[in-house]
Amino acid sequence: MGNAIAIAATAIFAALLLLGCAGSQQGPGNAAANTNPGGQQDRFAPPDTHPPKPPGTANLSFSRNASDVMNTETKPFTPPNFDFTNTTTQDGRLVVNYFYSPHCSACIALRPDMDRLEARYGSVEWREFDITAQNGTWAYQQFARDLNLSQAQRLVPQVLVNGTVITDRFNINGSLEGIIVAFSANQSGA
Repeated sequence: MGNAIAIAATAIFAALLLLGCAGSQQGPGNAAANTNPGGQQDRFAPPDTHPPKPPGTANLSFSRNASDVMNTETKPFTPPNFDFTNTTTQDGRLVVNYFYSPHCSACIALRPDMDRLEARYGSVEWREFDITAQNGTWAYQQFARDLNLSQAQRLVPQVLVNGTVITDRFNINGSLEGIIVAFSANQSGA
């Protein structure tokens, strides 16, 4: 049993020597013992200097004023103002406001018809609002307030043209082109 302990102690001491953890400590009197004659440090001796410790954060302090980090000239954000009372542009073209959602199946089904009408009636001012986008949400809220739409009347697809609100894709398909044609006929006859 005594031999086993002695062998284990010898193995541990040898491992410590290989790792450089044992041996003479560096001191003022034995500096020559740890260096080779060529000035190279002995690979088994501890290094002459220890790496510097990282700076602590205990004594750090920050002093900043709110004006240093905040732009005091910034004005509060106000959403854009949409005007849905004008049915025509300044040059007299009819305005069609189309509210939709890219996730709405009726809006997706109506898309080819809206593209066809837009291509056919190039003289019309087409304004499309995606109600899932921030700008489209503000536009639809303004539109619903301006026309006093109840919660039950707030759905898409929805079109505002010449003062008329058209809801549901079948009503839009059946009515929108007729309103555009009637407006164009009135403009050319006037």
